[in-house]
Amino acid sequence: METPLRNDISQRLQAIKSLQTQPAVIAKISQMLQNPATNADELGYAIRTDQVLASTVLKLVNSAFYGFPGKIGSISHAIVLLGFSTVKNIVLTASVHEMFKMNTDADTGSFNAPSFWEHSLACGVAAQCLAQVVGYDNKEECFVAGLLHDIGKVVLFQVAPDEFTRVIDCTNKTRTLFYDSECKLLGINHQEVGGMLIEQWRLPPQILNAVSYHHTPASITEGDSRLASIVHCADIFARALGYGNGGDSKIPMINDNVWDSLKLDSVDLLRLFDCMETEWQKAGAYFQLV
Repeated sequence: METPLRNDISQRLQAIKSLQTQPAVIAKISQMLQNPATNADELGYAIRTDQVLASTVLKLVNSAFYGFPGKIGSISHAIVLLGFSTVKNIVLTASVHEMFKMNTDADTGSFNAPSFWEHSLACGVAAQCLAQVVGYDNKEECFVAGLLHDIGKVVLFQVAPDEFTRVIDCTNKTRTLFYDSECKLLGINHQEVGGMLIEQWRLPPQILNAVSYHHTPASITEGDSRLASIVHCADIFARALGYGNGGDSKIPMINDNVWDSLKLDSVDLLRLFDCMETEWQKAGAYFQLV
């Protein structure tokens, strides 16, 4: 349904050039990683073209978490030690974080930007772990979808700050979900706004669905809903385990259809949560660097 605010946000989004395409380095590295012939030297060269990314990769590989002996000063050596998968996640996370870095001094009520990013990272980690136990083959895709699931909130923060602050205030006063406050006050929500951005970035349809329907995966009528269902659960698990804060302190119920479709009755949740904690330690090591 078209509303004045929806049209206004769409126009503002299209006017901000920094949001119109995914970061060039992400597109380049994603393309390289799809080619099995890509080697560490080639990938290292691409990363070195971005000083922030190169610095972050080296900081992480030399961090106490990994404990590699000796100082590692080569991006190519770092890639060999960390692996392509870890490096790809670092690159994506660093680029998205840099692109959407918030001014935490802005008047946003009690919205905590670092805690928001912590939640986003945790959701990516949880989605990746959940993919393993439910048999979803593309774990990298799950991390991306989980990381980006709340990106619509960041867009709202940037293009509609007054409306964003109203939602935060309402959420805090009524102790409801950020999503419910959006729907009540704005007639549009961060799922939809995030979907606008993912469409502009031309990411795969399943990631578009996951971002656009992570609160309401059962309402997907076209395309595969499995990734959206995984992100729906990952978001709730990250909330329940206290990883960051996405703008409210509520823990929604997992949708019954989602629970059944992913066969979560047969999942060892304690083992899943252990996996999340292990992977979160790796993500947390990165999080401390940005």
